[in-house]
Amino acid sequence: MNKVIKLGMLFNEGEAPDFGSIEQNPRYSGEYSLLAADIPKLNSMLTRSSCLSYLSNTADLPIMSGSTALVLDEPAVWRYHTGTDRWYEVVKNYD
Repeated sequence: MNKVIKLGMLFNEGEAPDFGSIEQNPRYSGEYSLLAADIPKLNSMLTRSSCLSYLSNTADLPIMSGSTALVLDEPAVWRYHTGTDRWYEVVKNYD
């Protein structure tokens, strides 16, 4: 079976989750960017528990505590915490 790489993780082709607009910084695996419409996918698709069922090798999981996700079309930043396996909004501009 062919493999495909998404967000730094190796999946079987056709079995990779839909991460929408979420992209990984090519220089640092702990940084991501996304559009506001895909914020729900942070906690539904880009967590340890959700990705492990798709991965062929658990060593391929790049999500670590302190990973950040910058929302490009909204002034918001989210941060991942491994202990809770969740993303939390840490910066929001409420003009």
